[in-house]
Amino acid sequence: MMMEMFGGMFALMLLAYSIIPLFPFVYVILRWRQAREGETPDPQLGLKVALHYFATIGWHITLVAVFVLLYSFVVDSSRMQEVFVRMGAGLLLGGMIVYGLHRVLISRLTDSAQRPNVTRIFKGLNLVLCGLIGMAALVAVCVMITQEEIPEEPFKLAGILMVVYLAAWGSQARGLAGMTPTTKPA
Repeated sequence: MMMEMFGGMFALMLLAYSIIPLFPFVYVILRWRQAREGETPDPQLGLKVALHYFATIGWHITLVAVFVLLYSFVVDSSRMQEVFVRMGAGLLLGGMIVYGLHRVLISRLTDSAQRPNVTRIFKGLNLVLCGLIGMAALVAVCVMITQEEIPEEPFKLAGILMVVYLAAWGSQARGLAGMTPTTKPA
């Protein structure tokens, strides 16, 4: 039962990234913005968007892996605990490879340090995605604690989901705030 739920959750995450035309949407918006502001076209824009897109997928696979690993510590059955640890470890390894490889490619093949617009867009996107999932889990936890009887498994799932995604939300917010230029009043 739980394996199907985790498998379904993972599949939905990948499906959402496949269905939502994130790559072309971000590319078109950034290209339009450059034209509107009279900037010279960024010859690396497509490459940067593609690399950040796959890094984002790796980031979210890693978050799902952390969720699965943390859940393995609260599951009752030792057999299920082993299954979740193995699944979480595999997802963590794969997600970190995808994320890390694309971060290295971004830093080595692109001028993202000088032109951080794509990085800023994807950090903002991750901030929103992590915030939506984390806030939904927070609300679910709040609803469950006000019930007469707290459902044990859904409470564990929502609590761990809340911790993982709100921590990721904070991480993305801190990273995005660090990229935002500060202007001092004159």
